[in-house]
Amino acid sequence: MSLVMAVRDWVRRDRRQPVLRFGDAAQEQRFIDSTQDARIRHFMVSGMVALVIFNLFLLSDWLMAPDTFWLAARLRLLVFTPVALAVLYLPWRRIDLVKAVPAHVVESVIVASGVAAAACLTVVLIATDSPYAGMYRCGLLPILVYGTLVQRFRFRFALLFAACVVACHLASLWLAMGQPSPYPEIEAPAFLVLVVVAGYTLIMNFRMEKEERHRFQQKERQALLRSELEASQAQMAALSRQDALTGVPNRRRFDEVAQAQWRQHERSGECLAVLLVDVDHFKAYNDHHGHPAGDQCLKLVAQALQTALREPDAALARWGGEEFIVLLPHADVALTEAVAARLCAAVRMLGLRHGGGGVNGVVTISVGAALACPATDRKQLPAVAGQADAALYQAKRDGRDRHRMDAGSRERC
Repeated sequence: MSLVMAVRDWVRRDRRQPVLRFGDAAQEQRFIDSTQDARIRHFMVSGMVALVIFNLFLLSDWLMAPDTFWLAARLRLLVFTPVALAVLYLPWRRIDLVKAVPAHVVESVIVASGVAAAACLTVVLIATDSPYAGMYRCGLLPILVYGTLVQRFRFRFALLFAACVVACHLASLWLAMGQPSPYPEIEAPAFLVLVVVAGYTLIMNFRMEKEERHRFQQKERQALLRSELEASQAQMAALSRQDALTGVPNRRRFDEVAQAQWRQHERSGECLAVLLVDVDHFKAYNDHHGHPAGDQCLKLVAQALQTALREPDAALARWGGEEFIVLLPHADVALTEAVAARLCAAVRMLGLRHGGGGVNGVVTISVGAALACPATDRKQLPAVAGQADAALYQAKRDGRDRHRMDAGSRERC
């Protein structure tokens, strides 16, 4: 009764742990796949050691059942050993082939080998007239422990294996009835010891599999948490480089891209362009329509600018307030002016009403552009942005809703 209560207590303890099968079939398959390689290797190593020990028990055959020694030797060395070596040889040579076999089939083969070992011993017990046969039945104990604890069969297979070993013991007792025995009083205690050892080792087998499944479940949870954390960190990193209002890259991200492009153009000798974009009369737009409408205006302008930039390497970012900046790699004067004109047209075509005195009553932009050749110019990117800013103010002085190119850029590129 105490054994049954102990099993019941262990099963009920910590219900968050998996018992002996995951409810999710996909998770169950992942568990099998993740452990199969290690289990096959364990079967090989422990099986080879067990085979050596199994044959060393020939000494017990000679001492305790000498009348059937040659039968035992033939069973151990000529029947069981060749079959066991063949079973062990296949995973040693072609473990990839064995891994392709369903796990329950592999487990069944190993269980069958353990039952075969017990059957060999049972045949000797049935055939012998030795007065020590009762004590010789204790040889089933190491076979039982081998399957439940050493080979660590999955619990349902371990349960089947233990039942087969107990059945072998009972069969040897039943078929040996009527034979004289000088120690009949040891038969019942020997059987009881076998049953108790089977119970205890099955409990340990149950706990080992349950804990293995729990470790696997914890490992999967940790992997999921790491994945979620990495995704969150990546999202945070992306957000730290993105303007919260307009959704386009912010100044920090622009600086990273611009520095990388600057170094690349130093090596290639090509020119790149910087375009500064400013929304015309934006303060008046905010005063007339309100700040929520102003925020919406900036979002729409940013989307229009992003759509108008068809060049694959072009980078748009919010520069601050109502200003945006564009980096145009592999540029020349003609391409820069074409892109600037396209940006102005894209915002104009939005047709956003400007009730605060915009150009022709709609929201427009002004663009200032400057070109630089990093391989030959002594200036750095901030200086080029300053030239673009000067060209932007020239566009505003000339009436807005237009673009202007830095005069020095025409001469350099």
